[in-house]
Amino acid sequence: MMNINQTKLVGLTMELDLKAREYKKLCDELDKLKEEKIEPNDDRLLELKELFQKNHDDIVKINVEIRKVM
Repeated sequence: MMNINQTKLVGLTMELDLKAREYKKLCDELDKLKEEKIEPNDDRLLELKELFQKNHDDIVKINVEIRKVM
């Protein structure tokens, strides 16, 4: 039987895995946009940049929580 910290760690690890998958999808989207040779100030790039930033912020928060549990 797992204690509460182990349970939290498993949950946080699962969240981190989801964020890693999300990051991979964002990278794939960026590659598609690069293939289209769009302008650097295209709104799609700006939206994607915001999504990358949110993903990064979420990953940082999860890592902080993991450190607290350990």
